[in-house]
Amino acid sequence: MNFYVRIPRCSFQIFGAEYQIASHTDAEHTREVARYIDRKMREVANNLSLRSVSKIAVLTAVNLADELFKAQNAGQKMKQMANEKAKKLAQSVDQPVGD
Repeated sequence: MNFYVRIPRCSFQIFGAEYQIASHTDAEHTREVARYIDRKMREVANNLSLRSVSKIAVLTAVNLADELFKAQNAGQKMKQMANEKAKKLAQSVDQPVGD
């Protein structure tokens, strides 16, 4: 017995081109991501006066990867700080009262 699972399709535009993908991700989330990419591509195009869509796309990808790496590093620093504070708190709880 074969079961066919239909994956929902989502349409969106990025930099004037229409795209359609099949995804289990919420369609509105996908469109929000597409709008973000479109905005970033337009920023690159306006700031650098580029005409090549492929160069704009590559530079946008580099900028987005930079944003991602910075966010991941910030997340790691926050996690490390939280672990240090939790460790200090746990040590202070272990201290007898009145010391």
